[in-house]
Amino acid sequence: MLKALRRSYWLTQMFLGRHYKIIVRSTLTVLALLSLYLILEHYLPTYTQIERIGLIGKYTLDTLPTSLKSQISLGLVQLDYDGVVKPGLAKSYEISPDGKTYTFHLDSELVWQDGSSVTSADISYNFQNVTFEPKDQSIIYHLQEPFSPFIAAVTNPLLKNNRLGVGEYRIQKTQTNSGFLVSLTLVSTNLKKVYKFYPTENSALTALRLGEIDQVIGLTSVPPHLLSDPALIQTEIPNQRMTALFFNLNDNLLSSKTTRQGIAYAINDKTFGHPRALSPLASTSWAYNNLVKDYTYDPVKARSLFTTDAGSSAITLELKTTLSYLDIAEKIAADLRETLQISVDVKVVTTITNDFQLLLVDFIPPLDPDQYTTWHSTQPTNFTHYNNLKVDKLLEDGRRTLDPKLRKDIYFDFQRFLLEDSPAVFLFHTSSYTLSHQPLF
Repeated sequence: MLKALRRSYWLTQMFLGRHYKIIVRSTLTVLALLSLYLILEHYLPTYTQIERIGLIGKYTLDTLPTSLKSQISLGLVQLDYDGVVKPGLAKSYEISPDGKTYTFHLDSELVWQDGSSVTSADISYNFQNVTFEPKDQSIIYHLQEPFSPFIAAVTNPLLKNNRLGVGEYRIQKTQTNSGFLVSLTLVSTNLKKVYKFYPTENSALTALRLGEIDQVIGLTSVPPHLLSDPALIQTEIPNQRMTALFFNLNDNLLSSKTTRQGIAYAINDKTFGHPRALSPLASTSWAYNNLVKDYTYDPVKARSLFTTDAGSSAITLELKTTLSYLDIAEKIAADLRETLQISVDVKVVTTITNDFQLLLVDFIPPLDPDQYTTWHSTQPTNFTHYNNLKVDKLLEDGRRTLDPKLRKDIYFDFQRFLLEDSPAVFLFHTSSYTLSHQPLF
């Protein structure tokens, strides 16, 4: 053993004696390269992953969807469906006892993406009939009357000079045509997102097949022939959007509550494979009331209620919808024909006008439970022409009341009365779909 150790020692000495210059030079070279890398690391280009994303719709920088804008910046505050207010550009806020004055205190540690501090001079929402009073690090809004949904109004993310935010992503490049975005490039530390905008889902899917983009987001449905394509992956994403069958209460037949209720009871499957929607409020809302009339399928009750005012004479209804809901509209029409013994014509439309009888579309309920503009009888946006003085009063009280518990009680009653009148049949919560190319590795 000792002899073997001596032999190893002498062999090592001989090797070092012959090659020590090479060893020293190699060691010094490695150390020099390592030192150089450490010095230049900050200046060397880093690998950036690029995602090319298709989005459907016509947008400007001012009208970007919240899903994009929230990647770039924040509003004064953030609000979730539980009604919890979280800091945004403002670290705190106060509401005056009379509910007419909102004071927001800006977070002094936040900076815009150009390194400048966030100040009140950068904040602009352009509210009508609201007095804006900027201070150094605070903003005061004076309202003419109490308006409890005001907090939801200041959640919209703000951009300085229409380009700079405080978020993870910044706007690197935009391309427009006639004022509308053709593409929008967002970059973060190690990711670049190139959003390309398309007028229709079909045009976006064509771009995906041609390899112009890597994925399409926000699809309402995916064509069957693409679902079976092994090179593509579909991802279903639950969202707050819901689908409903709306009635035009200016129509002579549909002005009757019992007629509308009869139609509601005549629809067999109201979910079509999705979570059921019972009211116009999102099921995740803090003011959602699940103890409302649900109009579970009842053909006997449907016929009895429908014929109360409609009678038994020959009746034809027209059901308008968009192409994406054609299959569901046909199933609803079949239910009405079979249960109520009436004729129903389904018509696909590209724009929504006021001359409908039945209208099957989807909508996004607002973060705040206030739905004054949709259901109050004085509003031009009340496209069903619903008119109920009790509901009008509840909607008025709901937007004037600041106490969350009292507001919740008000909106519980609002949903209960609205569902009793049935100006619409609320069907299901929808999902959106993302279609992506399979990763190569």
